Amino acid sequence: MTTTEMFVDGVLTLELCEDPENVTVKWRGRSMARDPGPFILPVLTRALDLGQKANKPVVLDFRDLEYLNSSTISPVIRILEQAKRGEARLTVCYRNDLKWQALSFSALYLFQTADGRIAIKSV
Repeated sequence: MTTTEMFVDGVLTLELCEDPENVTVKWRGRSMARDPGPFILPVLTRALDLGQKANKPVVLDFRDLEYLNSSTISPVIRILEQAKRGEARLTVCYRNDLKWQALSFSALYLFQTADGRIAIKSV
């Protein structure tokens, strides 16, 4: 069974989906807030908690995102740091064919773990 929750802040939508295999946060629209943390962090923290409780990997899927400003990377980094310190399995997916996504997400490769528990994947 799949459950879905939608979180909307202006032109940014985060869709939190839990299916039998994964907990996924799909990013849509544009993330342009000066301080997006108060909106983004609770959703990402919830996804991480759901994944850990159900022993499922968490996927942060940015492939449908049209734009993100530099302020948006901070809450993503905080969740990656939290996942790296714990036992969570987390994958960030982005589109390498979009130059702005390739530039924004290439810096996150330093969070990857040798065991693949934390992965940054371009598609």
